[in-house]
Amino acid sequence: MKLAFINFALLLLFFSGQTYAGDVTIIDARHYSNVLNEIRNYRIFLPPNYFGQSEKRYPVIYYYHGWSQRYFGDTSHDANGIDKGTDNDGDNIENFVQSHDVIVVKPDGYNRNPDEEYYLRPYNISPVETYRQFPLYFPELVNYIDANYRTIADRNHRAISGLSMGGFMTFWIGGKYPHLVSAAGNFCGSTEFFAGPKNFPVEYRHIDMYKNYEGMNVRLHYGNQDFIRGYHQDMNRVWTQVLDNYDYKIYNAAHSSCGLGDMYEFFLNTFEHPPSKPARWHHIDIYPNFSVWDYKVQSDRNMPGFTILENVDRNGFRCSVREFLPDGALMPHVNLIVSTSPIYKKNRAYTIFDLDLVRNIKRRMVLFSDDEGSLKIPLNGGSHEIGINGDISNPNISIASMVVENMPWATRKKDVNISIKLFNKGNTDATRVTAKLSPIGTSTLVKNGQASFGNIPVNEIQKADQSFIFNVQEDSVVDMVRLKLIITDGTNREWVEFIDIPIKTDQPEIMDYEVADGKSFTVATAGDDTTTVFLGKGNGDGVANPGESVVILVKDQGVYHRTFLNTSDKYVNPDGVNLRVSDNWGSYDHVGGSAKYSIPVLASNCPENHTVELFAEYWLPNYPYHIIKQGKIKLRVSGKDDTSPKILWVQVTEDNTLQTRLYDGGKIQTVTATLKDKENPDKSFEVTLNDLGENGDISVNDQVFSIKIPEQLFGLYEVEITAKDSFGNTMSTNWPGSFVLY
Repeated sequence: MKLAFINFALLLLFFSGQTYAGDVTIIDARHYSNVLNEIRNYRIFLPPNYFGQSEKRYPVIYYYHGWSQRYFGDTSHDANGIDKGTDNDGDNIENFVQSHDVIVVKPDGYNRNPDEEYYLRPYNISPVETYRQFPLYFPELVNYIDANYRTIADRNHRAISGLSMGGFMTFWIGGKYPHLVSAAGNFCGSTEFFAGPKNFPVEYRHIDMYKNYEGMNVRLHYGNQDFIRGYHQDMNRVWTQVLDNYDYKIYNAAHSSCGLGDMYEFFLNTFEHPPSKPARWHHIDIYPNFSVWDYKVQSDRNMPGFTILENVDRNGFRCSVREFLPDGALMPHVNLIVSTSPIYKKNRAYTIFDLDLVRNIKRRMVLFSDDEGSLKIPLNGGSHEIGINGDISNPNISIASMVVENMPWATRKKDVNISIKLFNKGNTDATRVTAKLSPIGTSTLVKNGQASFGNIPVNEIQKADQSFIFNVQEDSVVDMVRLKLIITDGTNREWVEFIDIPIKTDQPEIMDYEVADGKSFTVATAGDDTTTVFLGKGNGDGVANPGESVVILVKDQGVYHRTFLNTSDKYVNPDGVNLRVSDNWGSYDHVGGSAKYSIPVLASNCPENHTVELFAEYWLPNYPYHIIKQGKIKLRVSGKDDTSPKILWVQVTEDNTLQTRLYDGGKIQTVTATLKDKENPDKSFEVTLNDLGENGDISVNDQVFSIKIPEQLFGLYEVEITAKDSFGNTMSTNWPGSFVLY
């Protein structure tokens, strides 16, 4: 077998091309990918004496190239590569492998078919143009490399790195597969791209995905002349506060693989002292189906979204599906099955407690583990706290909710009061429960860190007897703080939770603003451009009325800017709706990031002359930076609700269920659909949709109205949706496209 392996390696050298740089062997090779259904190329760097020491095995570093690059190097003759010789001023892969026992693999990110025009943009991100999903290819590539080269084939000796777009891929792939890699290193990577399934990509932002990196070491290198550095600074204001396994280093460099040798030494140190799997872990994924740490999630989601698992251990987890992060609308119309790792007794009954954290609905079910000791837990895409209980009786405590009590949003240099509720998802009452809050890091002072919750019965929620109080003291800009909550009961059982709270600075009030409630404005867009667009939904009089969806415009440097808004006002965004729109700045700064603006929906029952407090943000261009301007806005709401319901999407599922997502400031009374056969327009029928959790509807009162349509002759149908709210405001929309019914 050893001789066969050596002969195979020599055949690779002969047929796929190779160069020898000193004692390092560089091979350009290829293999067939079952995931991507095609031949894929890669370059591999083998250390000195690789062929002379047939028993020795090596750790592996994967390197993902950037824009205009390929696995074989740069496509531009004057570009500075990172492979060999004098590339990157000698700080390159070949020189590192020359003096270290490590294998480096460079996969090809090329994303075009042979008959298509050559294209410099790799990895199928921003835009998502093909069905190639490079993150899904990574486990297959790892298995192939481990099977055909003498690697140390475990996560403790595997790392991933990349430049620019490859840096984006590094953090994405590393965070998706923490069970496959122990370290991820990003060189000047973009922080935001559209990514994911071809038919429903999401806006993927690394700043929101930090919980994916527990159990691995993470590092960012960027240059003080890098055109992306402003976005790196944005990310660091969060990641440095919530991750103790993250580090960054700034080099005197432009956009490059700066400090490659330093990064790879960081990897080797990780291989010597690999982080272990966390006892409790979190994961966020943009794919409907995925696996991580031996857990598997399957869903019927066929639209953009994020599946979120939190605090996962053998005693349970939290699960939700959101339209965007961190606080996009929940998606209860999505069905999921969470299959746990096989850590339970085989073929045994387990009691599952399920708390719907938004609607405070409790569910108890008994499930049997399978022949391997795994549990399959059915859920919807709402926010669920799950408790898993076997034949051992114990309480099991988790946080049910946390709210800021004494201000609209947590503000730096002010005492912030937070109220916490706990949930007992175990199978025994918890007695004499207390909790202690402590800061993580030096910027936060906890002023009142003790509270009592008394006794918490099984499947019940209990509020603390007093508020916890903390104060963020530092002048330095941080956008998030992390607090640690240690919970104990009367028998000295202990549970540890971490709380991440966004932090705002105390800003002056913005007095000069406009309310776009169904009117055209010329506004800033794409960094340094302007556009005229119709904004908001309402009567267009510039006054915020109940039931309207508004955009708040602030004039700065002579131009209106759409604002991103935060508020905790109960009369904003009823029923969990949260509308956010992106203004991409790629044509200006060539990064892929975007400014965001909000479209708050004002509740129909908002009292006359009620003032809504908003924290507003918008960007100003200052290449290569974006200046983040902030301020407080007091929005007065008056008048009555004359605004009809609005429609977000329509779809027909494979079982002939028609679904539509609507929103309104109040209650939507009726929703009907008229379906017309495209081949025979005279043939039509009308159905009434419901939001009652019956006849095809999955979740009650989630504003997704549904109906299971009776069996039809196969055909294409056009759909007209009509909806009326409790004030009699009515809308009717012919939804574009057509749908198959059978």
